[in-house]
Amino acid sequence: VPTVIVENGQPLVERMRWARVGEDDVLEAARRQQGLERIDQIKYAVLERSGGISIIAKPSASKET
Repeated sequence: VPTVIVENGQPLVERMRWARVGEDDVLEAARRQQGLERIDQIKYAVLERSGGISIIAKPSASKET
C-alpha cells in the first residue's frame, strides 16, 4: 500500500521512521523528479510499494525560485 510521508511540506515523522526513510531521501527524489530544492515545495511525497518515492509539487513551487 502506498504511504504518504510528506503532506503540504510537512514530513510525517512517524511514518517516515516506520518506513526507514529520511528527509534526505525525500529531497533527493524531489530534486530528481521535479527539480525542487526544499521540502516546503512538496505537496505530497508518497512511498510506493516498489520502494520508490513519488513527488507531487505544490502548484506554486515552480514559481518559487
